[in-house]
Formats: sequence, structure tokens, C-alpha cells
Amino acid sequence: MNNKNNISLRAIYDNHYCQMVFYVKQIVKSTSTAEDIVQDLFVKLLSNPAVNNINIGFLYVCLKNSALNYVSTKKYKSEVRVDTFQFHPADEVTDIVELAEREEKLRRVISDLTPKCKEVLRKIYFDRMKYAEVAKEMNLSFHTVKSHMNIAFSTIKKRMNSLPSILVLF
Repeated sequence: MNNKNNISLRAIYDNHYCQMVFYVKQIVKSTSTAEDIVQDLFVKLLSNPAVNNINIGFLYVCLKNSALNYVSTKKYKSEVRVDTFQFHPADEVTDIVELAEREEKLRRVISDLTPKCKEVLRKIYFDRMKYAEVAKEMNLSFHTVKSHMNIAFSTIKKRMNSLPSILVLF
């Protein structure tokens, strides 16, 4: 790799490291694992002389693929919604901080729900169970499960100020 590309990759690493770690953490749910994945990618790219003209979009695709490979090899499935995961690299560090604050606020709101509401929400959204399955497993009626979900959503909507802002996190 020539010196110009080497400097370019180092500049991308220096300027976008935090954003990339945050992006990967959304998939793997671990900061240390996310840091390892980002660092491994840059080590591979810096040690490969055939790499030319890397753009930031390509790096995010590589990071997503590396993270998904990690998730699939570790059979890590709790709280990972790969099918709905979307590419949203933050443009500024402030965007990352804001998103992290929203995520933390959402976690607090969910933790304040009643135990039944919290359990129903977890089973439906994170374990991807159907309402009928949850009702049967928890020995509740279908309509009670629906009611718990309505209560959970209205509480989240009220406490988060707007529903669209939390949908990014689900």
C-alpha cells in the first residue's frame, strides 16, 4: 500500500473510530468486542498492499459483515434483530452521544414497566414470539397480552416524547 492510502486509512481511523465502534456495538452488544472488530478490520486493511481507495461506506459494510459473522459464529441471538438492522452511520460524535442517551432513556423506561409488561415486551420484541405463544407460555389470555403491549407502547411513547425516535432502537 502506498503512503498516501496508508495516511488516508489512518485519518479515517482517527476521525471515525468512535462512530464505527458505536455502529458495531449496535450489532454485537459489547463495546470491547466492537472495538476488536473495528481494530481487526483496520489491521487487515493496513497490512494488505492491494487495498486502494477505501471509502467510508465500504468500511461500514465491512464492519457490518464482520459483526454479523461474529454474531453468527457465537450463536449470539438475544436482543439482536439482524433483519431490521439498518445502516445509520452518525455524521458527528454528538449524534452518537444523542443516540446513546436515547437508548439509555428507553432502557430506563422499559425497566420501569410492570414486570408482566416488561416480560411480554421482551418475549415479543427480543425473543420474537407471537402474541398467542406468549399468552400460552405465560398462562394469559391473548387479549391480556395485547393489553400489556398497549400499556407498554403507550408508556414508552409518553415517556420518550415521540414514537418514531424509539423505533430506530428496535
